[in-house]
Amino acid sequence: MMDWIAALPLGWSILFFWGLAVIRATVTFTLGRGIAAGADHTALRRYMSGPVYERAMRFADRWGPWAIPFCFLTVGIQTAVIGSAGMARLRWIRFLPAMALGTLIWGVIYGTVGMAVVWAVITAALMNPWTIPALVGAVVGVVVILWWRTGGFARLRASRAQRRLREDRADQTSDRIPDDGR
Repeated sequence: MMDWIAALPLGWSILFFWGLAVIRATVTFTLGRGIAAGADHTALRRYMSGPVYERAMRFADRWGPWAIPFCFLTVGIQTAVIGSAGMARLRWIRFLPAMALGTLIWGVIYGTVGMAVVWAVITAALMNPWTIPALVGAVVGVVVILWWRTGGFARLRASRAQRRLREDRADQTSDRIPDDGR
């Protein structure tokens, strides 16, 4: 499937993966900044202008450039780190050099041995019949835990209680309206 990438000379392979990483990181960072800008026009504005958020923005601006290249050495957290840096409004002047270094590292890794390792892991995982159910279970478990930790269950219970309260009030109000026999 990806034989054409394997057929590329080493320099072109590294350049190809570096380009992919630059596009992905820039889009992710821009989306994070867009989410933050959009949240400024909602009720979240009061949280995003508070002292805790301001401190988080200063922290991201100071340490974010170090987290960006490091995240390219990991598997699975690049999008979260880069998107968070965008949402914390890391300045472009600090993001771009950090992204350039991180994407170069990522391009070298994937352009040389990275894809061979990725395909070997995917092939081995697909040979095991428990891989897909385990992945689905893990994703469902993470979603349930995150929903529980963020108060999703409490909000659901509260909305049900509020709906019942409105229905009870509506029933009581309709009981008070006299029937004029029409």
